[in-house]
Amino acid sequence: MNPDVAGAIEDLERKGILSPGVGAFLLRVARRELVSVRAEIRVLLYAGVLLITGGVGALVKQNLDRIGPVGVAAGIGLAAAACFFWIFWCRPPFSWGELPSPNLAFDYVLLLGVLLTAADLAYIEVQFTPLGSAWPYHLLLVSLLAGALAIRFDSRIVLSVAMTSFASWRSVSLPLAEPDFWADRPHAFTLNALACGAVFLVLGRLAISRSRKAHFEPVAAYMGCLVVLVGLAGCMGAESAWGMGYKIILVGAGAAIAAWGVAGDRYGLFVLGVLGGYVGLSALALEVSEDLEVMVFWFAASSVLLVAGLHLGRRWMLRRQE
Repeated sequence: MNPDVAGAIEDLERKGILSPGVGAFLLRVARRELVSVRAEIRVLLYAGVLLITGGVGALVKQNLDRIGPVGVAAGIGLAAAACFFWIFWCRPPFSWGELPSPNLAFDYVLLLGVLLTAADLAYIEVQFTPLGSAWPYHLLLVSLLAGALAIRFDSRIVLSVAMTSFASWRSVSLPLAEPDFWADRPHAFTLNALACGAVFLVLGRLAISRSRKAHFEPVAAYMGCLVVLVGLAGCMGAESAWGMGYKIILVGAGAAIAAWGVAGDRYGLFVLGVLGGYVGLSALALEVSEDLEVMVFWFAASSVLLVAGLHLGRRWMLRRQE
């Protein structure tokens, strides 16, 4: 309880500046008799989506012989259709600006519908192989669907699914589908990841400059930086000087992302950049010395400095915002 705030509210209520109803409400907040559980409900909804999606997989595994592949595919498809039916039933009007969600569960039911659709497409591909050797393209279909739904229903969480699916298609799955093409290109994974990251960052900037879902830019920025760092980290084990070069570039990229986060008061980007740079520095330390005692000292000391640096960075950003 904050007695100064509570006293000020009572004083404003006595002077007639605040109505009795508003004053009583604010007093409950000041006395901590009324607290918001919105964040906790969101966490529970997200966990529920994950549990339902995982439960679908377990149900398929246990009942495949009894239901049959066609029945399983139809059942998952009907569940996804039910989610989308509810979403379209209570949909908000379209706008290129930010829209308030019709209710707390809206984004999570939409996410569940997208994940069930993706699971259904993956199951159909495994059982009936309609795409054959080009099976990774179902990830592109999921990405396009999720992207369209994210724009229509103003969902940043579904946008992250769209970008993750697109990056998976380009950076991981596509080389598996065309091994002959990628066999002589050892750096294809990193090049794909860098290209995807650049595309995401450009899309974020275009969203701001064109005033088209400008509030999607933070998601595009985080996803773009994450994909770039993962792409660089994935090739640190390359032979000869390439591996050392990727480690150095990873450190530089992490420092640049952390600096961007500090400049824009984006703590998430700051954390992402620091962690990326730390991975690169640790890899360089392992490259320079193979002594076990040195490595133990490095990780013990650097982990403490890492946590302290993240904490100090958070405090500094909060102080600067005041």
